[in-house]
Amino acid sequence: MIRPWLLAMDLDGTVWDNLNISGVIPPYTKIDDKSIKNSENTVITLLNGSIDFIKWARENGAITTSLSWNRKDYAMEALKQFGISDLFDHNSTDHTPDKDRRLLKLLKELNSKGVSICPARVVYIDDRDLHINDIRKNVGDIIFINIWKSTKDYSEAKKIITEKILNGDV
Repeated sequence: MIRPWLLAMDLDGTVWDNLNISGVIPPYTKIDDKSIKNSENTVITLLNGSIDFIKWARENGAITTSLSWNRKDYAMEALKQFGISDLFDHNSTDHTPDKDRRLLKLLKELNSKGVSICPARVVYIDDRDLHINDIRKNVGDIIFINIWKSTKDYSEAKKIITEKILNGDV
């Protein structure tokens, strides 16, 4: 049996190419499997490997959550139009920068349901390191992958997770 771990994913610049979905007013329409657009023809495209990575994480015991600083309604609409809203077990997206508090709240909720995940089994993926100090201060020493900076792609992120969680002792 695979012990559960938590994958927390930013959305902007991490799952899709747009850096601020809160600035792209819905409704969105699907262009193809990888792209949506709004009525102003702003196109948002899924980043290579992001969806396969989330699926891989789930297949390998991850509980998944979005952890994004965005308008929740806009982010959820984009996920829905892409057809991937069901990839996340939880949605910790809110139009506030307090990702540390939202992550801590989710871990407490999971614990109250009998799913205990220590910080060493939490993977947070973001294209920016803006929130990591607060997360480490208030949640603990999680695994942070600064996608596109500390790794070149999601295959490298898989290697880190395999080494530290799937084959690790935590």
